[in-house]
Amino acid sequence: MPHHDHAHGNRPIEGRHSRNYDRMARLLMKPVYRRIAADIAASAPRGAALLDIGTGPGILLQALHRTRPDLRLSGVDLAADMVDLARRNLGDRAELHAADAAALPFEDDRFDLVVSSYSSHHWGDPRAGADEIARVLKSGGRLLNYDFPHAPWDALTASGLAAVRRSPFKAGWTSLIMKTTRLEAEKRP
Repeated sequence: MPHHDHAHGNRPIEGRHSRNYDRMARLLMKPVYRRIAADIAASAPRGAALLDIGTGPGILLQALHRTRPDLRLSGVDLAADMVDLARRNLGDRAELHAADAAALPFEDDRFDLVVSSYSSHHWGDPRAGADEIARVLKSGGRLLNYDFPHAPWDALTASGLAAVRRSPFKAGWTSLIMKTTRLEAEKRP
């Protein structure tokens, strides 16, 4: 399936747009992020190192911290403005960086779990993002990606990551207006 690109493509959401997104995420999308966080929390190993790619204002990481304070949380977003909002929303509960999914600022084999929600369809080079995810995941580590049906699913499992399961995900009331797909993939040894 061809990669779908929204109007803002791989450009970061910045300025007043990032503040508006923060408000929308906190007011309208919080129940969705709570449901995604519950799904992640149910399968995350105890004390796992977790990376959220496309963390935006950090709403998913907030929900994960509330649900599983044992997790060691990190997040990246392409937009420095979003990272600033995430720092405001999270304080010191997560390590945060402005970075592209295709150039993650972490050492090899650092994370047990990489997650992304409604972000991968924006990535300029999803295959390079998948390569980076495979690089920073520990052997046997997993990717959980929640996105729209038109996301670049095949590119995410093209190298180093083996698809375990891809299925519809019920993200609360928003499932009535926006369909979500959940991909679980594992780093090959």
